[in-house]
Amino acid sequence: MYHLISHSVYNDMTPFGGNPWSTMTDIGCDGIEMLTSFDSPPESHMPYTQSVHLPYATDWLAAWEERPYEMDDVRARYYMFGRTPEDVVCNITTAMDHAAAFSPAYGVMHLGNVDLHELRCRRYSLDDAKVVRTFCEIMNRVVADMPGGEPPFKVMFENLWWPGLRLVDESDFRILDRHIEFENWGICMDTGHLTVCLPRIYTQQDAIEALLDTCCGYSRDLIDRIGTVHFHYSASAAYRESFEDTPMGDMDMTDYIVSAYPHISGMDQHLPFTDAACAEILDVLRPTYVTHEMMGDDFIEKFMLQRSLLS
Repeated sequence: MYHLISHSVYNDMTPFGGNPWSTMTDIGCDGIEMLTSFDSPPESHMPYTQSVHLPYATDWLAAWEERPYEMDDVRARYYMFGRTPEDVVCNITTAMDHAAAFSPAYGVMHLGNVDLHELRCRRYSLDDAKVVRTFCEIMNRVVADMPGGEPPFKVMFENLWWPGLRLVDESDFRILDRHIEFENWGICMDTGHLTVCLPRIYTQQDAIEALLDTCCGYSRDLIDRIGTVHFHYSASAAYRESFEDTPMGDMDMTDYIVSAYPHISGMDQHLPFTDAACAEILDVLRPTYVTHEMMGDDFIEKFMLQRSLLS
């Protein structure tokens, strides 16, 4: 089992000191899962990158269904993968081509979508099955034009709490399994995103118990597809029960999106485990890779804290 730390091409390597490999070796880290972009990756990051996390567009369905939001080209790319179906295919292809320069073991892609008008809402107008089927259609189109009809690295589809792949049970996975037409794919199980989907998660202990209960219910073929785990948790039930439901309404779209950032952080807390019982989750899932996906300036300290719990 390889232990990775999350980092980004948008940040330099300064947190890892003058000798990043020495720092990583000292803390029990086997390398970085690198968040990539639509541009060529920086040379400074390439030696330390073992896997990649491709960019995510929040409401790609708006572009795919040809009902794009009014926004500039840069925002359109990051929030919708562009404005048209052709843009969506082109921008995902571009992101994958640039990420392939890292020669990664795999590349993570979020499999979820939320209407931008509903970012601060409890309920969403889309259903999971439609989102999964549509993203399969998009990815089949993207990969069909690649050499041999396969992606340049294994694509790991990641669960979210927004409509799409949630993994609270196997239903969304079954749709994915039926509709993906290429072979080189798997699942990135994000334990923190799953805890956002589950009720009554007020404490770390609640999170561990609920994750174990859910994961122990998975079939062998789903577990075999889970090649990597994003390891962290959220205990946000109190926030989810109390926040003010706020659709965009007449608010300026940019202002609304910015106002949603604290809300998203309140839902998806990316807390490091501090209870050694968390190791039981990995004993069930048995992934090849574990990415300690920590946030904040102290992300290395959080990695060390959580890593110390795992053999």
